[in-house]
Amino acid sequence: MLPDEVEDFRREAEARDWLRRGYTTAHDVNGLERRIAAKRGPEAAALLVEEMRRQWKRRDEWMGEGND
Repeated sequence: MLPDEVEDFRREAEARDWLRRGYTTAHDVNGLERRIAAKRGPEAAALLVEEMRRQWKRRDEWMGEGND
């Protein structure tokens, strides 16, 4: 894997983790975005929220993982 692919994979996994933890409302996601921005910067927070939105749209694909 190339470094960019690794980072993309890591961000996908993190986004799915936050969604699984219940960060699905605008209020919760905004709070999370502020916390991530304080730790890693606003660009990292924006990228994570963007990925969370992408993963939310695809949740039927991965929410069933491990439930077979």
